[in-house]
Amino acid sequence: ITLRRVNVDFQKQTVDPVQVSFNTLDRSRAITDLLLTIDVTEVVEVGHFWGYRIDERNARILKKLTAEINQLELVPLPIHPHPDLVCLAPFADFDKERYFRAQILYVSGNSAEVFFVDYGNRSHVDLDLLMEIPCHLLELPFQALEFKICKMRPSAKSLVCGEHWSGGASQRFASLVSGCALLVRVFSVVHSVLHVDVYRCSGAQDTVNVRDVLIKEGYAELAEESYESMQSHEALKGLFSKSVENVADLSTSSPVKDDEKYLIRVLLESFSSNKLGAPNCKVILHGPFNPYELKCHSLTRISKFRCVWIEKESINSVIISDAPEDLHQRMLVAASLSVNATGSTMLLRETSLMPHVPGLPALLSALFAPVMELRVDQDGKCYTGVLCGLGWNPTTGAPILPEHDIELAFDVQFNVEDIIEINILRAAINKLVCDGPNGLKFLGPERIAQLQDNARQKLLGLFFQLKPRQRVVPRWHEKPYEWNQVDPKLVMEQADRESSRGKNTFLYQLHKLIVLST
Repeated sequence: ITLRRVNVDFQKQTVDPVQVSFNTLDRSRAITDLLLTIDVTEVVEVGHFWGYRIDERNARILKKLTAEINQLELVPLPIHPHPDLVCLAPFADFDKERYFRAQILYVSGNSAEVFFVDYGNRSHVDLDLLMEIPCHLLELPFQALEFKICKMRPSAKSLVCGEHWSGGASQRFASLVSGCALLVRVFSVVHSVLHVDVYRCSGAQDTVNVRDVLIKEGYAELAEESYESMQSHEALKGLFSKSVENVADLSTSSPVKDDEKYLIRVLLESFSSNKLGAPNCKVILHGPFNPYELKCHSLTRISKFRCVWIEKESINSVIISDAPEDLHQRMLVAASLSVNATGSTMLLRETSLMPHVPGLPALLSALFAPVMELRVDQDGKCYTGVLCGLGWNPTTGAPILPEHDIELAFDVQFNVEDIIEINILRAAINKLVCDGPNGLKFLGPERIAQLQDNARQKLLGLFFQLKPRQRVVPRWHEKPYEWNQVDPKLVMEQADRESSRGKNTFLYQLHKLIVLST
């Protein structure tokens, strides 16, 4: 189908309606969207990259700029190279070395890493090859643009198998965006970074959304955009809707009104700048308290209302939320814990902030708790939380160690299959840990390695699923920290076949399932 869109030229700051054919783009949305054709030159991480526009007008600007630079009589730098200095640097283009505008990122020994401000890629260059740039060549705004794919975050699979994105995710993303022209739809502009949808042409008329591919293959999942991004999106949507309305009855060669041109010029100036470098902006957080700072509290009952202080020398002494719109519970573990003289404050040492996997606190608690009791809603149709601890005494009905019980409300949906997988893992741990050397020596090293690998894969599979767990609003139980709150008729025992054979030396007992109503 033929779509109507607005073509924005960044250099001349003009807006013209043009024709484009992409049968996978939604007509109602594309009318007010800003579409650009780009070439990716530098991948920072999955979903974050640099590139430049390859439309005819921009290609003409870059060609003219390159020709002008190559006609210059190059002069060495009059001062010693230093970070942020803009100069001319060589780059091998089609086996021919040419000079381009560049900014020095850092200097190391006799070389420097430079950023080519019109294209977005980086290179190491000898200091002797850096040349002075004439002042008139700095008048043209830098043409490189920084992009981030919107509405996307790492999946649990990427977080568990990598620092932020797994190696597999990085390789897959690079293969999707490298070596071909891409179409990007601008969603918002935040701190000079374009948040975009990225499309790769897969045929004569078909396009593939890169985000959808990463989500389908389990590397990423959908996420909400930040508040700043949503504000920018609303401003963009209103701006371009008004622009298209004004040119709807005009020919494609007619210019838009002066006030629309002014508004668009203000928009483009927000990310067409001669200031580069990372980070793009600095935000000063005023203390001692700030809304972006995460606060920690203990999971156990005895310490629930104690203040938690993390050792100042710890890397996690101050934890800032980089995604305040994501309300999933997070988990911090400590190797050392002490309490002050009055018992009001806990001091944590050697801490580790666990990956931001939705449902991770509940999964870990249920996986390693001696005993747990599932919480269900009033209709008995879904699990709402879990109580973990040592259980309760059937004779007296009292908790065995109530001070260390943990009550959790689920913020993602868990089902019967999740509990069964947890029980399978607990049985596998019993098999490997509790049989001892005498029981395992008959299996042989290969069989033991196989059992260990199977347990590891099941553990990873429990943390990340191809389809992420559905987000739910946490609902706390009306009687927290109280055991035996489930009708015995709905409790299903999970018998361990090994323990039923007379072996009572096992580490974990299997959790009891609660039958849900349909």
